[in-house]
Amino acid sequence: MSQEFPFQTRVRWIGTSKPGPLAPSSYTRDMLVEPEGKPPIAGSSARRFRGDDSRYNPEDLMLASLAECHILTYLTQSALAGIRVMSMEVEASGVIATIEGKTRFREATIRCRTRVEKADDIERAVHLHEKAHAECFMSNSVNFPIAIEPAVTAGEA
Repeated sequence: MSQEFPFQTRVRWIGTSKPGPLAPSSYTRDMLVEPEGKPPIAGSSARRFRGDDSRYNPEDLMLASLAECHILTYLTQSALAGIRVMSMEVEASGVIATIEGKTRFREATIRCRTRVEKADDIERAVHLHEKAHAECFMSNSVNFPIAIEPAVTAGEA
């Protein structure tokens, strides 16, 4: 029997509509992402989609979700393997394209820079990135390929 963990958030459009020269109405794309009990996130679309680049867009949030889930899953796997992680940073990038007539993510890449305590753990720590990717529920929830590019070093900062 599978476990279920429901989540909920609210997104509110706070933009404005106005008549435009090329269309009956034009609108701004400003919104607030408001998870209960957390500070709101100012959202919009990317400038190339007529939005505001100073606000988070769905593409930013998708990549951040993939990166954050990878980090959290990796830290769990490292703890279970007895590997002490000293630092970790992930850069996530993705490409949006028109595929079969629909605009969607075509691919993403997660570049992980991880520092572990002991040099003897480097090889296992590298392999744990693939395991973390395989178990990350966000990566398992999307329909595009995600490449994992780990770099692991050892020692104090």
